[in-house]
Amino acid sequence: MKKISWRIAVTTVLFAFALAGVSCKGKSENKEVPKLTPEQAKAHEKIIEARAKSIEESKKTVVAKVNGVAITMYELINEMNTVAPQYIKPEEKKDPKLDEKVKKAAMDRLVFRELAVQEAIKQGMKVTPESVVAALNKVKADLKSEDAYQKKLRQSGITEEELKKQLERNMLVDMITEKEIFDKVKVDPNQVKKVYAKDKASYKGPSGQMSFEEARPLIEQKLMTPLVQKREDEWVNGLTKSAKIEITLGQAEKEIHSIR
Repeated sequence: MKKISWRIAVTTVLFAFALAGVSCKGKSENKEVPKLTPEQAKAHEKIIEARAKSIEESKKTVVAKVNGVAITMYELINEMNTVAPQYIKPEEKKDPKLDEKVKKAAMDRLVFRELAVQEAIKQGMKVTPESVVAALNKVKADLKSEDAYQKKLRQSGITEEELKKQLERNMLVDMITEKEIFDKVKVDPNQVKKVYAKDKASYKGPSGQMSFEEARPLIEQKLMTPLVQKREDEWVNGLTKSAKIEITLGQAEKEIHSIR
């Protein structure tokens, strides 16, 4: 499967949201809820209401603009929790420096992804309604039941229409990166042969020494990685060079921990 770097990578299944119960340390907080007393149930409802209010407020708080298109605190927190496991191990103590790295990586991903979506639209790319429905049905299938799906929507503070829009954006990113990155990167067949000839002994399978045809996909993938990264760097640099990118965290930045 083709993959691009962390900067514009998108998640296939959404709902990996901070505000849906995943901490910035990558630790899931989803646990079986014990039976509550009436008093506890009332307190729990107040917590849910407060959380819903925080989610709505975070959706209105702009932390960046890319060619005039807003990126919200809600999106930033979600992305921070998506990338956090790359930087922070479970049960690891809080480290402001790591938090800053996570925040920067998340912001970069959101900015570059927005640039990718804008470029796809500029080039006239469109996602069919049928494709969006198919992607939505996959999300539902992964969650096993309609009840689980609706619960996840509520927990995430997102409507089905918002989810469909995100799925559409994901597919636009896939389409534009396929065209601008992968379709423009080719591995030299002669280089593949040279690598095999040089490192033939290192390519072994269950039955022993691999033939050239057996080893070729592995070699091509190895050679493709730096070529893809180079092409991606060129493409992204070109997009950012002509883009107006405003990072407007300011006071909103201080609200991250209170919302998360």
